[in-house]
Amino acid sequence: IGYPAGLEQMVWQGGFLVFLWIVSLYGTDAYAAYRIGVTILSFSFLPGLGFATAAATLVGQHLGEGEPRLAERSAWRSMWGAILSMSVLGAATIAAAPYLAGIFSTDPRVIELTVDFIWTLGAVQPLMAIEYTIGGALRGAGDTRFPLFAIFAGLFSCRLLPAAIAAYVFGARVQVVWSMLVLDYTLKAALLLWRFRRGRWKTLEV
Repeated sequence: IGYPAGLEQMVWQGGFLVFLWIVSLYGTDAYAAYRIGVTILSFSFLPGLGFATAAATLVGQHLGEGEPRLAERSAWRSMWGAILSMSVLGAATIAAAPYLAGIFSTDPRVIELTVDFIWTLGAVQPLMAIEYTIGGALRGAGDTRFPLFAIFAGLFSCRLLPAAIAAYVFGARVQVVWSMLVLDYTLKAALLLWRFRRGRWKTLEV
């Protein structure tokens, strides 16, 4: 159970550093905007992480009690709670993006890029909520290998590789590189939902 979950974090951190390096190729303004945007939006991530913990805990408890129906219901409720919370906070952050960016920088270019990034990542808050909670539910059921696969697939096939091609081959704007986050979270959310709906986690022997 533990090794895939630990490896998942290593893969995610490694991919994050590579993506950050690609962004840094566009200069200090783009790099600063990315870090500022992530910092600002981190407030909307927190409810998702809380609901993910709840999903993992409740799914594990209900399966241990021999109640797979309750386990599934807990996971769906956690997911919708995370979607609602993160969407509201994400929308509020998008609305206040110029003001919030101005708190961290007085450079007009950095503020402009930060707003662009917040709009991009803020728009995928519902998808991030699905990844957090359904991934947490699968881990709570002992299915830790598939979330690792989903993270790897989304990170490398939809984020890093397209971002590198956009930057190196086409010389695209940094906003195009950031848009690969949308593809990444879309694929991960779709894969995790597919796995969860199949229901194999209900009878998984750990």
